[in-house]
Amino acid sequence: MKELKMTNENVSLVNFNKINVLMADFEKAGDTQDLTSILKKEALECGYKVLGVLDYNPLSAQSYQLNYFGEIDKDLAKCLDSDDGYLHCKNGLRIKPLSQVIDYKDNCCGLYLLPLRGVAGIAGGIIFDIPETVETFGSIEMIDWYWTILSPYLLNAAIRCRTGSVNITKREKDCLVWACEGKTSWEISQILGISERTVNFHLSNCIVKTNSANRQQAIVKCLVKNLI
Repeated sequence: MKELKMTNENVSLVNFNKINVLMADFEKAGDTQDLTSILKKEALECGYKVLGVLDYNPLSAQSYQLNYFGEIDKDLAKCLDSDDGYLHCKNGLRIKPLSQVIDYKDNCCGLYLLPLRGVAGIAGGIIFDIPETVETFGSIEMIDWYWTILSPYLLNAAIRCRTGSVNITKREKDCLVWACEGKTSWEISQILGISERTVNFHLSNCIVKTNSANRQQAIVKCLVKNLI
């Protein structure tokens, strides 16, 4: 694990040892229980009443399944399972009060939503209140900065801890099967009677759904899961 080094006197309040420990913990998290335990421990130590991670697992280019970890009330999770929450986590760059993101303002008082930075097509966020021990961080800007550093580790942990199976459509499966045979997108389009652009669209969906870097990795993951 690469150690962080402090390079800016303005962030001297941040405990970098704590950040490095959390990075290591997130990298070790292998299931929902692991990640939830880490977040609950952080909430207890820092005084958060709400501290949770949202993972909008893409099922297709237009749909997703929300997974959440940590200290999030079920009613609040239902409020976050919305296009507004998803689009903010997918396209947003900055922290926002939750009341400015979703309409259910009665459940949002004092809560903030910070998008987590991930690879293209992956959306996630961290939701929290202002911790009782706010002096641990110094300000809301410092909390923003703190979790932004941790965001790639946290999002990767959430993706690893997803529950449920990957949902591959019949047409996506057809494209993967022929790609597995070494066919190019153009060749697959001729076999299936669809456009090359449509083939690439289906294969891109498979890459996103399986959290893969390319079609070869998506094929391997689908073979391991007996999806093709």
